[in-house]
Amino acid sequence: MDLTTRLLLGVTAFAVLAFISSVYGGCAGDPDCHFHVCGHRFCGVVYDHPENRPTP
Repeated sequence: MDLTTRLLLGVTAFAVLAFISSVYGGCAGDPDCHFHVCGHRFCGVVYDHPENRPTP
């Protein structure tokens, strides 16, 4: 593997990790955001607006 290939793989890995951490890391600090689980699998992130929540 030459230097250019290693550089492109490193840049791609960094971009993917940065995207995942920005989406899921940003959700961790937001009280309206939660993770959605479909059965036994993780499906994604769901943003629940306060007006859609049932009142206690």
